[in-house]
Amino acid sequence: MVLLFWPFMIASIIFSVVALSMKKPLFLVISFVLLIPFSLYLAATPLFRWWGIVLPFFYLGSAVALKKNIMWLSVLLIVPVIIMIGWIGYVVVTQ
Repeated sequence: MVLLFWPFMIASIIFSVVALSMKKPLFLVISFVLLIPFSLYLAATPLFRWWGIVLPFFYLGSAVALKKNIMWLSVLLIVPVIIMIGWIGYVVVTQ
């Protein structure tokens, strides 16, 4: 399980940063696909049930905003995903 979640989460963050810097929405769609296993895992836990379902769609909303050339909204939609991944990484490391 570790081989599936962490590399995909890190790759999704990298792809999202690349998408914002190059202004390519396709990379945000790739980030969306990479985040799906993590989001399904979160959706299976009672505490994060709704966040697990909603979290990947922030990437799709960001891709739409980037396609319409609204950079501030695209960045704003990526921030919750990065915060959630960072927080879960922090919790795992400090256990």
